[in-house]
Amino acid sequence: MKWKIFLIIAVISTAAYINSLQNSFHFDDQHYILENPYIRDLSNIPSFFISPKYSSFEKGFTSHYRPLLVTSYALNYAVGGLNPAGYHVVNLLFHVGAAFLVFLIVEAMLSSSEQVAGSRKNVGELGNSEQATRSRFKDLPATCYLLPATSFIALAAALIFAVHPFNSEVVNYITARSSVMCSFFYLLAFYFWVLFRSKKTSYLYLSSLLAFVLAMLTKEIAITLPVMLFLYDCYYPPLLSSPHKGGREKESRYLLPDLDRPKGLSLLLRATYSLSYLPYILLVIIPYLAYRSLVYGSIAGSWNRDLYTNLLTQSKVLLKYLQLLFFPSGLTIEHDIRISSVFFDTAVIITIVSILVIIGIAYLLFRLGGIWKLVSFFIPWFFITLLPTTLIPLNAILQENRGYLAGIAFAVFAGICISKLPRRLLLPVLVFLALVYSFLTVQRNLAWKDDYSLWADAVAKAPQSARAHDNLGLAYIGKGECDLALAEFNRTLELHLGYYLAYYNAGVVYQLQGKLDMAVSSYEECIKINPSYFRAYFNVGIVYKKRGELDRAIAAYEKAVSLDPRHPFVYNNLGVALMEKGDLKQAEVVFKKAIQIYAGYDKAYYNLGNLYYSVKDYGRAAEAYGTALKIRPEHGDANEMLRLTRAKLGSK
Repeated sequence: MKWKIFLIIAVISTAAYINSLQNSFHFDDQHYILENPYIRDLSNIPSFFISPKYSSFEKGFTSHYRPLLVTSYALNYAVGGLNPAGYHVVNLLFHVGAAFLVFLIVEAMLSSSEQVAGSRKNVGELGNSEQATRSRFKDLPATCYLLPATSFIALAAALIFAVHPFNSEVVNYITARSSVMCSFFYLLAFYFWVLFRSKKTSYLYLSSLLAFVLAMLTKEIAITLPVMLFLYDCYYPPLLSSPHKGGREKESRYLLPDLDRPKGLSLLLRATYSLSYLPYILLVIIPYLAYRSLVYGSIAGSWNRDLYTNLLTQSKVLLKYLQLLFFPSGLTIEHDIRISSVFFDTAVIITIVSILVIIGIAYLLFRLGGIWKLVSFFIPWFFITLLPTTLIPLNAILQENRGYLAGIAFAVFAGICISKLPRRLLLPVLVFLALVYSFLTVQRNLAWKDDYSLWADAVAKAPQSARAHDNLGLAYIGKGECDLALAEFNRTLELHLGYYLAYYNAGVVYQLQGKLDMAVSSYEECIKINPSYFRAYFNVGIVYKKRGELDRAIAAYEKAVSLDPRHPFVYNNLGVALMEKGDLKQAEVVFKKAIQIYAGYDKAYYNLGNLYYSVKDYGRAAEAYGTALKIRPEHGDANEMLRLTRAKLGSK
């Protein structure tokens, strides 16, 4: 039966996302995938686990240790190069897997609830799952369209999660794979834990621990899993078992929270169950945090907001996530959330009161018991899974993909609400809701078609966002509409005068237009605001060289190298400038450095050949040109120079 459920979820999810598979790369995909040379060689995979420097083209975006995520990009590249369809397919597969795990988890938790209830009532062997359902959830039918009630609720939750438009970002935005991939392993670890608590089999425990390791190697948000495991045990205390004659096990009359057992036994059992969480902390979390501290110098990295301000602001973000889940209108890659720095801000007070009310509702539902206990469990799930992004100040205040794992709470709530309807309405309402959500998801996919459609949509929904205008300007550059691009960059600076990327991007436009003086001015403004942005030094070096200012060009390239020494193209340009200046010895060193970083860089071999040709070292020149042609056979200049070099060698 479960494989049929999986097929239903997979087919419906694919139908909702089929129009997204040809959508382009976006935003952070540029430096994580498109420009990242390290993912283009599978032999680099072990290095991903040693150092985070391979995770991005830009040094400023290597503050995450996510080796498994980067490995997935490398595998994608090995199979399909830079065709975005392959990357979208992988994201979709993880999303389908996560939705199926929602089904398995909800079904297992409801079954676990029945078993605990049966043990408390001393009803003996439950055997018949429909009878158990009827005894535990008297207000539900035993079966719903040939499925046990528990399975129908789980399927409803999974389908809503699968097609809800709030989750569209993790499929359309390839870099958001970090969220969907981590969530898949997080849910897998949680599911194995639920099974472990009911079946007490060691391999399930080890499977949960391994899945947790994989989640942590994908994204940092997985760190909350031990808290959720503890909370699960509080909500659904595990049944204890004792050896029975003949090697069989029988259920004990004692449950973990019961107070009628001997005091000493109670303390011992609590200590025993507490030990089961320790490997998650000692073997995974502590080594992970130690690694971050060793590599980055701190656990959380640098912040652009203080904790107090961030907490006040994120309280509004939590409520915004709930609004988008219940009423999925206004979905966008860029939400304009104003920073709050004082507690007595009306929006902050309303938000905090709302959160306290929700927590109160969770307690009342817990006391109510029955099926509502599951809803109660997923209310703290919502807040706890969002805890890392709530506590740690991040550049983007709100991103929809961060709420992906937390959004399961809404899906479960919706699934249970549907189950409370009259039996004749169960399937029609579920189908109607799935169709509405699927339609909204299909529409949302259209916004992700390309950079222009994505950022035009963002500007329309968040017109006061500097980042949205800046990225719309980049989209205009891609369309060749430079004047419109400059207008967007100017609007960006009106909204945020210190937005250094707007100066840099304007410099790119001026450079394309041949307005070199204005390009230099823009790059210099960018550098004033952010002196560590290596791209600005590299580009201004190109402009200086075009203007014949070799010393300034060399100085700019050397500064770019000092800021981020990982890029062969910077060394290549520096080598060319040094050659033109006449410093051939240093130019040779620089070209070889470029080749050392990237052995497949044909331009460096070609320019090294030119250097050897200029000093009449025709043997090494021919070798360098030949290597350039092996890498790129269509390299016309290298082919011509190799012909001339061989002619020189033949004349000797």
